[in-house]
Amino acid sequence: MNLNWLIKLTEEDTRVLIAIFIIVLLVFVIISYIGSLIRKIMKFQAKDLDTAMHDLVSTGVVDTPRYFRKIAIKKNNRLLFKHVRIPFLLLFVSITFMVIYLSWIENYDLSFLLDYQSKGITTLFFIFDWPNQPHALFFGLNLPSGWPPVLNTPHFEWEAWPSYVFAPLFSVGAVWFLVSIQAYCARTFRLWTMSKAVFQKNLEKVVPGSDFKRNEK
Repeated sequence: MNLNWLIKLTEEDTRVLIAIFIIVLLVFVIISYIGSLIRKIMKFQAKDLDTAMHDLVSTGVVDTPRYFRKIAIKKNNRLLFKHVRIPFLLLFVSITFMVIYLSWIENYDLSFLLDYQSKGITTLFFIFDWPNQPHALFFGLNLPSGWPPVLNTPHFEWEAWPSYVFAPLFSVGAVWFLVSIQAYCARTFRLWTMSKAVFQKNLEKVVPGSDFKRNEK
């Protein structure tokens, strides 16, 4: 195997190669952790269905898979309605506020929300000039070689107060709503799985003769 190309690498090429390796490694690690976190969250969210159905199953009120699904679907829908009330209210209030504000200024252009200089919520964040990020050639590839220039540092603008009101309310409401929908999907998957598993007979757990008593003569 010819490794002469490694010897010909410049110091800048070496830094780029190390950066690429670290970025790829971080991407795989982040994706792995995100996938694991989502599975744990969905498993935790699905436990609400177990709580809602436990007594009905243990007392024999629900005794068939079909009846289990029927009752579980109703309870799941009620839980969804209960969980989305607050985020829906936040979304409604934020959207209503923005409609009133836009009507007041007689301008329905929402692009000001991203104005990092004076009117947008982005005034509170670092903004980088990604199009002008420094690049370097690496084996013929034009790859990033440094951090982009900073266009904005976090600062407060009185003119941006509508953005400061709308963006947090809408963002919290939207994320909360999506999490509630995810929990609904997790419970839905759980109810279909448990409707079969709860009533499934398993010989491995049966004690011979436990459900049969011989008549004594």
